[in-house]
Amino acid sequence: MVALIEQGVARGLDLVDSFLAATGKGPRASSKALALEHRKAVAANRREVKRHRTRVSALKSEVTGGAVVAGVGGAIGLIDAATGPPSSLLIWFGAAGIGLLVSIRARIRLRSVGPAPRELTLIGPPPAIPRGSVGCVEISRFTSVRVQVMNLTPALDRLYPGSGEELRAADNEAAGPLTALAERLVVLDQLQRELPGTSAAASAAKSAELVRGRLADGCATYDELLAAAARLLAAPDMTRSTQEILAPAIDAMLAYAHGLQRAADL
Repeated sequence: MVALIEQGVARGLDLVDSFLAATGKGPRASSKALALEHRKAVAANRREVKRHRTRVSALKSEVTGGAVVAGVGGAIGLIDAATGPPSSLLIWFGAAGIGLLVSIRARIRLRSVGPAPRELTLIGPPPAIPRGSVGCVEISRFTSVRVQVMNLTPALDRLYPGSGEELRAADNEAAGPLTALAERLVVLDQLQRELPGTSAAASAAKSAELVRGRLADGCATYDELLAAAARLLAAPDMTRSTQEILAPAIDAMLAYAHGLQRAADL
């Protein structure tokens, strides 16, 4: 009877969470916000990649076209000078000179374009877990801090070009192992709900507490990264590079994420 009551209460809480998510409130709203920020970042990245490709293609066309005009114009000018009175010699050599200048200028600009932007492959939001379950607070916190990191990225990139991409890359690398922890919490919660009062449920509860602690530690490293990025925005220090300011927080977060990944592989 107690198990049936607990299951009924859990279903009721799930309905409440679904309503709060639909109205833009509650823990699942953070997942929607993170998914929205991801779509914005991917769309902006695709526009940047497209602009770069268009720019490179246009410059390559100028290099080739200018070289062709220079070669054809010079050849016709030489033929005109050798076969008869140079009636249009200046026109052909002038066209050849202009074509050569266009080709050289485009080649110089092409060298200064820089490498193509990397296409983003972002890690999605962690799975939802019923309210009141072990790890619910940590998953919500993990999602919220990732939303804040994504929100800070554009402003940070405008102030320190390239730092936003570095921040996104760190988030993307660390989010994988931490999202895997969130997925394990969901599985363990389902096991406890489906087999209440059994030894399997008791073992799942102990494992969930352990996983919850690991996820909480991961959220703390995210907080340090977020605090470092916020300090850059609040009080920019132009005498120091973003590498000097963000590197300790990024290294700590990635080290913890790699440790989780290594532990999962053992």
